[in-house]
Amino acid sequence: MRKSAIILLALLFCFESAARNLVNEIDRAEESKIQPQPIRAVQVNTLEFDNLNQLSNWLKNLKSAGVNTIIVRVFQNPGDGFHKICVPEAPGGVYFQTTSAPVVCDLVGILSQESHKAGLKFYAWMNTRSADYGWEARTDLHSWAYALESRRYEPQNRLCVFHPEVQERLINLYSDLAKNSIDGVLVQDDLMLKHNEDFHPLASHLYLKERQKVACPDLFFKVIESSGKKIVKDYTAEFWEWNDWKINKLLDLADELRKAVKKKKPGVKFGLNFYYETALKPEKGKAWFSQDLKKASERNYDFYALMLYHRQMSEELRITAEDLNSAIELASRNFLDMFSSSGSAVIKLMSKDFHNAEIIPEDELTSVIKCVPSSNRAGLIFFSTQPGQELELKNLIFIWEGKNNDQTNQRAFSESRPSSILQSPKP
Repeated sequence: MRKSAIILLALLFCFESAARNLVNEIDRAEESKIQPQPIRAVQVNTLEFDNLNQLSNWLKNLKSAGVNTIIVRVFQNPGDGFHKICVPEAPGGVYFQTTSAPVVCDLVGILSQESHKAGLKFYAWMNTRSADYGWEARTDLHSWAYALESRRYEPQNRLCVFHPEVQERLINLYSDLAKNSIDGVLVQDDLMLKHNEDFHPLASHLYLKERQKVACPDLFFKVIESSGKKIVKDYTAEFWEWNDWKINKLLDLADELRKAVKKKKPGVKFGLNFYYETALKPEKGKAWFSQDLKKASERNYDFYALMLYHRQMSEELRITAEDLNSAIELASRNFLDMFSSSGSAVIKLMSKDFHNAEIIPEDELTSVIKCVPSSNRAGLIFFSTQPGQELELKNLIFIWEGKNNDQTNQRAFSESRPSSILQSPKP
């Protein structure tokens, strides 16, 4: 009798275990059919909260506003404000445990935990070439730029991506970052090289080895004098070959960083920042920043973030409000069309003025959104936001998605282009 009971219990246990496994398999199969929700994120430069309770309440409010992701700076450089919810133990470094850089404080794990409690995903915003912590005086580890006036090479304030020590540090940093319960990584926009950078001896040697070409400024730049200052008038065919090589090398490093992250956490999303010129004026994006959207698209990153900061565009391009509308439409259309099949395109809008910290009015951002073609719209990031903007964020997300939020402002969405974004055109 006892033996029969034992056998019966064993059979019941096996049946229960098999049933549980079957249910789990069904759940996973159903999850795989669900299309991932496009990112609706706020990107935060500095957390101004005094305690976790304040942070927790804000995260819940963001969730209620339709935000599904928060992106927070996890590095500390000169000029950056410290996150207030922890006591800094170093003047510069990172906000997670690592032996590859100074640790300001171990904050990433706490932030991801609080984000998850609120139903949000947590993305870490991490730098690359500006992570020279403790190496500020190591000019051998920094990139070299060619100065047009002096015709000399000068060490710069950012790291040389061609140096093995630099590569090792960055790979280790990203690997350590991925030990935390993060959902994504957004690479800082410092993964770029200017048109007169990098003439570091290691870079020049590698270029000669791989392309059998000499990296020489006289072969690259057509220099003229304008208003008593030497400027680059044009670029030669030799420059574009060197530039193409630099672009590929930067993407190779990005690939290594992605590999380091996904080795620790395969499901973590990995994406890069791109300057607006890469979509508006691709040749200038290549020359000025060594960024090429087409080449990057071939690397199949999880997402691509275009920094479509309208006030910055107006200032730098020195164009009228109407021309700014056209520029935003063209850049966003080119960008969205390139990634239409994958849905990996993310548009970044500035929600706070970079110069005076003014919160940009909702109507102004609405006008920007209406310049973005409604077809192929995917991800959306607001940079940078602060508490109190939740209602505006909710309205703007509704407009981005082509919805009418009757419960808030009763404004109907219109596909028509605005007459202007900025009240006063740039002179």
